[in-house]
Amino acid sequence: MALDWLAARRVAMAILVAVAFYFAFRVVDVILQVFAAVLVSLALHALAEPFARLTRFPERYAVFPVALLVFGGIGLTLYLFGSTIQVQVTELFNELPAAWSAFEKRFHLEGMSDDLLRRAEAAAPSGETVISAVQGLTSNLFQVVLGSFLVVVGGIYFAASPDLYRRMFLSLWAEPERAAVARRLAAISEDLRHFLKAQLIAMVVVGVLTFIGLTIVGVPSALALALFAGLAEFVPMIGPVVAAAPAVLIALTLGMDSGLWTLLVFVIVQQSESNVITPLLQQRMVSLPPAVTLFAVVAFGNVFGALGVLLATPLTVLAFAAFKAHGEPEAKPEAKPEQDAPA
Repeated sequence: MALDWLAARRVAMAILVAVAFYFAFRVVDVILQVFAAVLVSLALHALAEPFARLTRFPERYAVFPVALLVFGGIGLTLYLFGSTIQVQVTELFNELPAAWSAFEKRFHLEGMSDDLLRRAEAAAPSGETVISAVQGLTSNLFQVVLGSFLVVVGGIYFAASPDLYRRMFLSLWAEPERAAVARRLAAISEDLRHFLKAQLIAMVVVGVLTFIGLTIVGVPSALALALFAGLAEFVPMIGPVVAAAPAVLIALTLGMDSGLWTLLVFVIVQQSESNVITPLLQQRMVSLPPAVTLFAVVAFGNVFGALGVLLATPLTVLAFAAFKAHGEPEAKPEAKPEQDAPA
């Protein structure tokens, strides 16, 4: 009878674990959004600390003016430079067809566009399929906007009361384990904050250097291309390659020399970022091997889609920080040998 009860209990536990994994898989997008909100809260909290020291605001209330300053600054920047960026982005899209035509002529690929168009027309979906695709696109756009709103608001709430959510998380563990889990959380939080600071600096530096380089070369839409390059820097390995493609293509419309100079600009900027900027910044953050970063982006992208690609690097930092916090025991001070008092 006891064996039957033990077997039934094990089966029930296995079923509960399977149900938990299935539920986590179904709500994985929500879990990723919560993680993104935690990243936002860490960034706001890091900015709120010096603001609280300067203004003598309570730290939990300093988050709100800091969030207002940050998002207000972003809005003001978009308002001041929005028209310029809009014009350059419009020029960018207007110049891409001419750039593609020049690319075809340069490498004797005339007619490839017509062939692609004929294949696209042959594979064109029916009217109902088009309507379904439009509805799906609208639904995805709404989900992106809603998800971004939830991430920002959730990040503000997390930053305003971090101790509340920390205690809620620690309550899931047994009392004897809470101290160790709290130390691990502190180590993970510190590494993620260092990562965010380093990533922001790298994005700004890459954007500024790209803008300077493209302006010197004389590539049109330099501001829009530099903005895109700075944002793409958040996704390592893949982002810089994606950012360089439209710039090189547009530069080819000005001639092969301009295309080569533009490619050289991106190579110099990325080499500077990889060999100078990142090593300096990694002194204050988790150092990730390049191969691990590359395959992490591919793996998280395949499993979680676009959101997984965006969060691949911080998720990898999280994994490394959790392993380091768990695997490295605390150093104990060595006992100093007693020395005889001088005579």
